Amino acid sequence: MKKHLATLVAALTVCGAVHAATSAPDYTLSVALSHDGTPLATSTSIIRDSLGNESPFLLASGQSIGYGECTKLANGIKLNARQKFVGRRVEVETKKSEGGSFDLVVSATDTVSTGIAKTGPADCVSEVVKTSGLDVRDIAVHLDSGKTVDVPLGDPHYKLVLKLVAE
Repeated sequence: MKKHLATLVAALTVCGAVHAATSAPDYTLSVALSHDGTPLATSTSIIRDSLGNESPFLLASGQSIGYGECTKLANGIKLNARQKFVGRRVEVETKKSEGGSFDLVVSATDTVSTGIAKTGPADCVSEVVKTSGLDVRDIAVHLDSGKTVDVPLGDPHYKLVLKLVAE
């Protein structure tokens, strides 16, 4: 039994070494968000591992603020509880990757709450969470391994830099 177990361990070790030698690299994404030159958030994460598994990137700090939404129906009203994120968040999702080339979708938020407003008729009042600050969604970005890109956020006070490396 010990002889068979030793043979099995040796075979698994050789298979593992062969797989490690032929597997693809991990692709690591570094993200840096700044406002008027002051760093706000930085982080690094593997977005595609050596086995080809992709993971979205998420960096977030803030809170969800609850609010109510009223909808008039033919036979009454419908009340729904909703949530709005307020704070800082950077999301990067891989839409397509081939080799060391990635097509990404980026969203960035850096908001503060300025209050909750009431809207609608007296018999069906809804709330709206008011915010100010940066809130951009679904920016398409192409990034190749070893390269750095500035993501266009539409606000000159903010800068978002992505860097992709193969390890």
